[in-house]
Amino acid sequence: MSSATRNSENPNYKHNLLMMKMSWERICAVIPTYNEADNVEPLIQGLESLGCVDWILIVDDSSNDGTLEKLAQLQSEYENLTVHVRPGKLGFGTALKEGFTLALEKFNLTRLIQMDADLSHDPSFIPDMLSKQADLIIGSRYIEGGKIIGWNKRRKITSKTANFLVNTLLGLKIHDVTSGFRVYSRRAVETIATQATAVGYEFEIEAALLARKHQMSIEEVPITFVDRRKGETKLKTREIFRFLGFVLRNIQI
Repeated sequence: MSSATRNSENPNYKHNLLMMKMSWERICAVIPTYNEADNVEPLIQGLESLGCVDWILIVDDSSNDGTLEKLAQLQSEYENLTVHVRPGKLGFGTALKEGFTLALEKFNLTRLIQMDADLSHDPSFIPDMLSKQADLIIGSRYIEGGKIIGWNKRRKITSKTANFLVNTLLGLKIHDVTSGFRVYSRRAVETIATQATAVGYEFEIEAALLARKHQMSIEEVPITFVDRRKGETKLKTREIFRFLGFVLRNIQI
């Protein structure tokens, strides 16, 4: 049974969820988007239904498929939804860094959720992640209880290889260091916003490296990752080479 199904069938789910969020906490979700017209509405509805996310900040790279129009409609329904539009595709990592910086400027947040917009990250796992108090909490596909649905053998091998290389060469010792489903403490957000330089998907690795460098606590929570059903993947060959280049430049000697 999936987490989403289990939670929806539990009459005490909403109460338990709210108990996992400390009364003083203020939580912002930062989500980069580009051409996610089919996915943004169910994603935002899912986040809003949780009752524990105070603000949602979308960082969009000038989508041209109707995503911005959908977001405008949703803004009329949800006052806590903010959309920041950039002039074009400038890189996944720069979108997150810009989102982190804006979130710090606009909201009095205590923690920040990072997730993808393609529905691969199920909001129903957020309560489990918020129940931990580490500086960096990673939604992991590769610890006990975690799994992947919808990937072919090649995608699984690519992901496993990336995690193996990062942990072997950089010594991070994180089972799923490439996961983009995360919760950060304010301290971690401030550090990453001012020190990260990653342009693309290597941002995930740099964020973990910065957390280790500054002796922040890191925990992993099992999630079920579901491959996107609508839209196109943003992971291109050039992103893979950029990722590998970043790892090689940061080898621990």
